Amino acid sequence: MNAPGSETLEILPIEPQSDEVAPARETEEAPGTPEALVQIARRLLHVLTGILVLLSVYTFYVSSPVLIPLTLAVLITMLLSPVISLLDGLKIPRPLSAAVVIAILVGILGGGAYGLAGPAQEWLQKLPQSGGKIDKMLRSIKKPFAQIEQATERLSSATERETATTPQWVQLAPPSLTERLAGGTAQFAAAISVIFVLVFFLLSSGDSFLRKLVSVIPTLKDKKRTVETIRSIASDISFYLVMLLLINAGLGLGVALITALLGIPDPLLWGTLTVILSFAPYVGEMAVVVTLLIISMVTFDTLGKALIAPASYVILMSSVHLTVPVIVRRRLLLNPVAVFIAIIFLGWIWGMAGVLLAVPLLASFKIICERIEHLNAIAAFLTPATRH
Repeated sequence: MNAPGSETLEILPIEPQSDEVAPARETEEAPGTPEALVQIARRLLHVLTGILVLLSVYTFYVSSPVLIPLTLAVLITMLLSPVISLLDGLKIPRPLSAAVVIAILVGILGGGAYGLAGPAQEWLQKLPQSGGKIDKMLRSIKKPFAQIEQATERLSSATERETATTPQWVQLAPPSLTERLAGGTAQFAAAISVIFVLVFFLLSSGDSFLRKLVSVIPTLKDKKRTVETIRSIASDISFYLVMLLLINAGLGLGVALITALLGIPDPLLWGTLTVILSFAPYVGEMAVVVTLLIISMVTFDTLGKALIAPASYVILMSSVHLTVPVIVRRRLLLNPVAVFIAIIFLGWIWGMAGVLLAVPLLASFKIICERIEHLNAIAAFLTPATRH
């Protein structure tokens, strides 16, 4: 018995520990297990993939003086390959047919550039002098923004008054347009020469590269499949480039007719510019609209007349996109998001050449992905969603 007032110490029985481990700890893996090593390898692979992508972008940026002429040469070869195939049917030797086709192409491009150089230079000199006229025609549009401009000027003047001393800025005059053109003429001529020399060798070689590739493949079945795939890819890319050129030429011809009927000088210049800029969807089309608006404001005296040419081009462009045959549209359709990303990306690393080459390269890549089974998912992403 315990003494009165003494505390009683109660000893609780110790429950036996369970052998079960908490569920959260069952999923944890020891650092040395194969599953943990696989996870580490996957993470390392993701990191290496990101590094490889960054290095590839940097390589494309640094190697642009080499890659741009090479890309243009390959695309021109694909564009001219149907003509060479027709000449092959006439039993004309490949080197001779390639030389004749390239000579004709150089003559057309050189003659066109020589004929349009004078009008282009005149417009470059005329546009700065017509700034006052353009500003006067746009004055009615600029009225709603007058108050904002006045408030900005008042704020700027008040800030200048508070400043004790006005810093003096020294601005170096940039080189003139003539100096920049003269400086880039030699480099441009060298690049054009390299492109057409590469085109000549690619057209003259014919199927020699394909034969060398097929000779490495072991089985006859794989050889046939490879030949069919490569020829299908080349045929589809050639078809795409030819159709794209024809569509752009149609738009250029329409713009030349519109400007000629409206009395705008040098319609061939604006038609040729439309053909070139139409290779870059969205961006090029907007540039054509702005160009037509500016030259119309320089030519005409009222804003209403100046809007006729760009409005006519928008109608023409919309009708062309709507009336292209269905079979052609299916082979030319690309995802607008992918097109816009390609234009921004290649324009960033290759400049204006990248903007113009983005869509042909993207379409060619899509065609390749459609013919290779493992890349069909990428081709599906590059194809716009169809409405049922």
